[in-house]
Amino acid sequence: MVLRLEPANTIQKDLMADIMADLDALSDFRMVRLNHTLSKPPVYVFVIIFGFLVSLACFGAYHPQVPLIAPVSLYTAFIGLVLYLVLSLSDPCHGGYTIDPTPFERLIETLRSVG
Repeated sequence: MVLRLEPANTIQKDLMADIMADLDALSDFRMVRLNHTLSKPPVYVFVIIFGFLVSLACFGAYHPQVPLIAPVSLYTAFIGLVLYLVLSLSDPCHGGYTIDPTPFERLIETLRSVG
């Protein structure tokens, strides 16, 4: 709605610039607030621990030895990190690992101006 306003004089243009700056700051503060409220202990730690226990349970027939526990630990950590990255990148514009939407916005503007 604010973008549809058309300022008629310099006072309205200045007011429009102030409104847009305030909206931009509000959006930035909102993103900071969301990132802080969503910050919890890393989920992948629990996934890794659970996967390690399940993996060791599958190898329960064998006597626990360092040559057996080490590769199982590495494998579990790798799978846990892969699952975490898949889940964290499922929404690429929000969260800890984000993709800046600016190039996409420029592409849309370019496509609209050409068409």
